[in-house]
Amino acid sequence: MTADLLIQLVIASILSSLLYVILKFFDRFKIYNLHGLTFNYITASSFSFFANYEGNKVLLPTVSNFGSFALVVGLMFIIVFYVAALTAQKAGISVTSIAGKMSMIIPITAGFFLYGDHITGLRIAGMVMALIAVYLSSVKSKTDESEHIDKRVWIYPVLLFIGSGMVDTSIKISEHYYITPENQNLFFCCLFGAAGIFGSISTLYQLIVKKVKIELKSAIGGIILGIVNYYSLVFLVNCLATKGAESALIFAMVNMLVVFFSAVLAFFIFKERPTKLNLAGMLIALIAILVLSY
Repeated sequence: MTADLLIQLVIASILSSLLYVILKFFDRFKIYNLHGLTFNYITASSFSFFANYEGNKVLLPTVSNFGSFALVVGLMFIIVFYVAALTAQKAGISVTSIAGKMSMIIPITAGFFLYGDHITGLRIAGMVMALIAVYLSSVKSKTDESEHIDKRVWIYPVLLFIGSGMVDTSIKISEHYYITPENQNLFFCCLFGAAGIFGSISTLYQLIVKKVKIELKSAIGGIILGIVNYYSLVFLVNCLATKGAESALIFAMVNMLVVFFSAVLAFFIFKERPTKLNLAGMLIALIAILVLSY
């Protein structure tokens, strides 16, 4: 592995970890999640389109080939990101990163049924370990419970686990049927844009019916999240496009680094102190990610 690839892997992982940190800050600064996420997707979509403006402009007539599917996946995008925001705010950053990354067992299983991908006893063991890791990383200490943390908080990482898996499966289907090297940037622009459209419709409805005002801090927070969201994807794609790089190894390393950086950032920024069970869950998560990558 070259030094350049390693640097890009680290940057991609840090940016992905920062997504969870920013979502946590949404709660601290009382940013309305829906508004922040809507601005996030509008920003990410704009960056995706203008990053390759001339090429995307030429390919615009081909959007009809995948537009309907992009709308469906875009709706899933904003719903799952909303759940991720709630998970980060209610259960913590470390739990959020682990639940999101462990969801890879869902597209792996889907690949087995949809495309005949080979599944081994080792991968089945990895899936079981992943489920155990999500549970252990979500367990709160008695001290936490005494601080009036809702014991039902476990539902958030579970929903994120399922939702992220469905999104990843949809992306896998997209790569199989719709995405080409030429239209990849435009496809992601449409995904982000669709999510932004659904978010905008919901925002306008709440503004008109429920009088929920759009605040400047929501726009600023969403734009920051959108920029990080876009560039986390750019660096990940750059890693995957590196000559000789194996995608399974790239995903495994990025996922492991995200779990690690998320835990570190959570500790230093938000003073999230993992329990022994949480640490055990993180360790099992790292092992599971390695196992599932083979």
